[in-house]
Amino acid sequence: MRRKPASRVFALLVALSATSACQFSQLQFHNDNRLTFSQPGNRQKVTVPLTVSWSMKDFDASGLDGSKDKHKGAFAVFVDAAPMPVGKDLKWIARNDSGCKRDPQCPNAQFLADRGIFVTTDTSVTIDTLPQASDGIGDEQHYVNVVLLDGTGHRIGESAWYRPFTSKRRSTS
Repeated sequence: MRRKPASRVFALLVALSATSACQFSQLQFHNDNRLTFSQPGNRQKVTVPLTVSWSMKDFDASGLDGSKDKHKGAFAVFVDAAPMPVGKDLKWIARNDSGCKRDPQCPNAQFLADRGIFVTTDTSVTIDTLPQASDGIGDEQHYVNVVLLDGTGHRIGESAWYRPFTSKRRSTS
């Protein structure tokens, strides 16, 4: 008796899922609801200066005090940029900048701000300028990512909180 192609595909999917089930169990996916954005609203149209604010549970924003405690440190806010990988520190951001490699104080607050990155113990940050969006039509699309840093400036865990928003399109000329 000849099998139909659909039954072959189904049998293949069952076999693949059975052999790969152990790999799925190793993933660390979970919803981290400790941070809640207050403003801007999700996909809200904004103007600058823009204040991004949030509330946070179960984290003490004590600053970059040298502690490696995963329950205290600072917030890093990335405007239109992905954060550094888990476990990497703020110096990772400047890893390809030759001028920064020669300066032990780099990256400092100005270096980071020039790249749309803000480190704070507050639950808000004011953004004076937004990166220029590429050519297109309609509103510019922007976003912020907030991650947690320990007291040494290393990213804590996989959690990141994302908030998209828009602004009026600016001329690129």
